[in-house]
Amino acid sequence: MGKPATATSSVAFAEGVDENLTRVERKRRDTRERIICSADSLMRGQPVDAITIQDITDAADVGHGTFYLHFKSKYEVLLPIIEREAIRWDKLIQNKMAGVKDPAVVLASSARYMARAIAADPLWRWLLQHSGVPVDDLRHAIGRFGDRDFRQGLASGRFEVPALAIASSFMLGGFVNGLLASFEADDSDQSIDQMIELFLRTAGLELKEAQEIANLPLPKLS
Repeated sequence: MGKPATATSSVAFAEGVDENLTRVERKRRDTRERIICSADSLMRGQPVDAITIQDITDAADVGHGTFYLHFKSKYEVLLPIIEREAIRWDKLIQNKMAGVKDPAVVLASSARYMARAIAADPLWRWLLQHSGVPVDDLRHAIGRFGDRDFRQGLASGRFEVPALAIASSFMLGGFVNGLLASFEADDSDQSIDQMIELFLRTAGLELKEAQEIANLPLPKLS
């Protein structure tokens, strides 16, 4: 079998450390982390379609039975990988937006940054285009960040929508489908900005203001 993922990688990706875990629980957690780290390394080195579960188990130095104790498919092991990337991107974005007071600019800029990051990531592109990922999984991976910014705008009175649940679902669905459309567009960034303009108009902004905010310069993230 191939070499297992390094301990450093497992620690870097660990989903929190709990000293109250039993030895068996820690072993199970560490095995799961090794599988995730190995899959991440493999999937970023070659096309996702070319990676097999056998490749992942060999790299993680685990058996097929162990893999299926943690994940049902290659798609499932990809989810925590891209979710962690989304969390990392969100931290960078929030740091960049820390001094911005207008909730509309925060929502628009954050969504534009996140959409550009997703469009540039081959794992995200594959997930959206080929996996048939459930909406609930997408909502957990990326929808919560936009929902947070959207609710802050509502609480401040900057946004106004007739039905929150409908507006939130509409925006998440629009974000995913807008991303898919941007993958095929001649100018991906322009396509993303047009999508964000529609979000702002859905949130109650007038056309001219929505256009201006959706096309503000985006400084590079650290």
